Amino acid sequence: MQLKAKPHFYISVFFFAGIFSYGQSINGKISDQTKKNIPYAEVIVSKDKIKKTAISDENGIFDIRLPENGNYLVEILQNGRKTYNGNVSINGDVSETFTIRTGQDHEIGEISLTSKKKLIERKVDRLVFNVENSITALGGDAVDALKITPGVRLQGGDILLAGKSTVRVMVNDKVVQLTGEELQNYLKSIPSANIQKIEVITNPPAKYDAEGNSGLINIQLKEVKFDNLSATLRSTYQQATYASASHGLGVSYKKNKFSVLADLSYYYGKSLYTNDINYWYPEEHWKNRITSKNKYTLLGTLLDAKYQLSDQSEVGFQYAGNFTDISTDENSENRSYNSLQNQIKDYSSNGVSESKPENHSLNLNYSQKLGKDGKKFSVDFDYFNARSPKDNNFTSSLLDFVSNGADRQYAVNNSSQKIDNYSVKTDFDLPYKWADISFGAKASFTTTDNQVQADFYNQADNSVLSSQYDHFQYTENTQAVYLSLSKSFGEKWEAKAGLRGENTQNKSNSISTAQITERNYFKLFPTAYLSYKIDKDNTVSVNFGRRIQRPGFWEMNPAKWYQTPKSYTEGNPFLQPSFVYNLELNYSYKSLLNLNLYYGISKDKFSQLTFHDTANDIQIFRRLNYADGKYMGGTATVSYSPFSWWESSTDVSVSYRELTPYIDILQSKYSGWGGYTSTNNAFILNKAKTWSASLLYTYNYPAVAGYGTSSANSTLDIGFKYLAFEKKLTIGLAFEDILKKNIEKNQNNSSDIRQTFNQYYDTRLFRLSLSYRFGNNKISVEQSRTGNQEEKNRSN
Repeated sequence: MQLKAKPHFYISVFFFAGIFSYGQSINGKISDQTKKNIPYAEVIVSKDKIKKTAISDENGIFDIRLPENGNYLVEILQNGRKTYNGNVSINGDVSETFTIRTGQDHEIGEISLTSKKKLIERKVDRLVFNVENSITALGGDAVDALKITPGVRLQGGDILLAGKSTVRVMVNDKVVQLTGEELQNYLKSIPSANIQKIEVITNPPAKYDAEGNSGLINIQLKEVKFDNLSATLRSTYQQATYASASHGLGVSYKKNKFSVLADLSYYYGKSLYTNDINYWYPEEHWKNRITSKNKYTLLGTLLDAKYQLSDQSEVGFQYAGNFTDISTDENSENRSYNSLQNQIKDYSSNGVSESKPENHSLNLNYSQKLGKDGKKFSVDFDYFNARSPKDNNFTSSLLDFVSNGADRQYAVNNSSQKIDNYSVKTDFDLPYKWADISFGAKASFTTTDNQVQADFYNQADNSVLSSQYDHFQYTENTQAVYLSLSKSFGEKWEAKAGLRGENTQNKSNSISTAQITERNYFKLFPTAYLSYKIDKDNTVSVNFGRRIQRPGFWEMNPAKWYQTPKSYTEGNPFLQPSFVYNLELNYSYKSLLNLNLYYGISKDKFSQLTFHDTANDIQIFRRLNYADGKYMGGTATVSYSPFSWWESSTDVSVSYRELTPYIDILQSKYSGWGGYTSTNNAFILNKAKTWSASLLYTYNYPAVAGYGTSSANSTLDIGFKYLAFEKKLTIGLAFEDILKKNIEKNQNNSSDIRQTFNQYYDTRLFRLSLSYRFGNNKISVEQSRTGNQEEKNRSN
């Protein structure tokens, strides 16, 4: 990959230019003698020719970035009258509390000076972004906070981490049982002012499931100290090629020992997907265009309740349910040309698929403190149920211009999938003076049942051309135990190590073919972390981990699922899990620069491969273990505030990937470079901080993707936000993929047949959103844990 100096490069340079401009600040809170917060007071901080001003928000909080250290004069004016005049020494980031006497024109009596936490901190096994020290906390939500969290990218409906295939989101150490748009809408209901910090965990410790080359994002909310009742109403209208909308209500309640969080969301609309495909066969060139129009409704529910049994114990319950209705009109137009570019065949297919998937998850949890020195244990019981019936009926026609032949038929395709999972887990956390110990165990039990019926008929006389029926059952049981120890050595060194063992038994049974496959295996997953604090501004750390990627339940079903009579997908009951080894080196400088270098090895990767039956013009998409791989790369993240009203986070990432297939339809080796540049910026547009704007630009460089390559693409998003009625009403307007450059262009070569894919998910759109918070919205309720997130991810 050649990295040329294009406009996206200069944009990155511009945002990097202010890295070391403002490395210190004063953060303050203003209140009167009754401890009542003083909103909208003017704060002036001056030194020589330097003069900076700010307006305190509704909570009396202000934040001013300063170009240099030194002694500054601080003046506070309320209603045009000076209520404070004094000197403050600035050395780095400083936080002050001002207590004023209203109505007096002289200096106030009390100032409390404390050291302010860094905006970004590096811990031994995670990176911590202190949201409460960010301007994003003023009128934003959890999605806004994630956008400027180092190393985190939001692209479409996905939350991404560099070098990771998947990301799981937690709130207060408990996994959120939502994905995609549902997850983002739920996160939008959490005010960023309620968030204390966001933890980015690229190599999860032994406590967490070893499943997937995934990272964790843990959103820590501020502690709930008082009784409260608050709610958020939200509504969104979105216009791309087609319109869609969503509405939701979130309620949190705390009274004495009882707290509950409830959320209800409803989505409806249409979406568009197009894919232009080319196949270059030895004698023919196929041009295929697929157009899918999806009409959908979705109802999402979440209920989370807690009851404090005593000062030492708590019990909790959580239910999450999703009910979806999807209707898809799919049209496939395929034209075949000979070497002279004369059309020789015309093949078309038109169909409508109907599916009504739904899932339910239940969690019951109990936690118990063991004394007053931080020791505790917890236990979780989980149940997950998913049902996914689907009908896919289509008609097709084939015209052969060489033989003047014609073939017209229709198909009735029906399938159903049922998944049930039960799990129980327990965790112990035992801090001692000599080390912190944690250990625990988990048992998981999963059953799936899949049925497929496909019948093909001649349109002329309704005679049966072919028929297929398959009934596939799969069971998987896993038992896991783990042990983890962490210890600090003085003030500079910190170490952590863990070991997780997982024992798995699975059985697949294709009843239709009488094919039974059984597999048992036990694997160990070590993790290790070491951190060294060079000085107060510089920290370096290294970590290592081994993980497993198990196939999705549907991927092991050998049944054929037909898209057209000439194209079908099939699973593989002999799929083996893939294993990943990760090594990372991290460096942090203040809150400005975070550097992540990584190297990884993957064994027995599995994916969908394309096989071509050229004699019968059939394409077969089959799941296989097909290759080993290596990858390495680095991501530099710069987070800074050039001014008190501008906060920016810029990523530059470069990666190298090498794939070594061991099946004969692919080349012996694929390798190449890739990367991306991304900058996300938040702007406060007025002194009252009721107007704000955001700008996101991402450029993805050409890269090696699996056994093929992907072309460059980019996206430019701009958003505006207005706060009204004491910042309880939020009005947002967003424009995404403004330049319509977010098009996925990929190519690969299978069985010496070149294939190209040009996919567009209709990402250029505008979105109008409204949300209104009422009640006591200064605090929020914690959300419960669940223990079977791995199994839920594999059901998708």
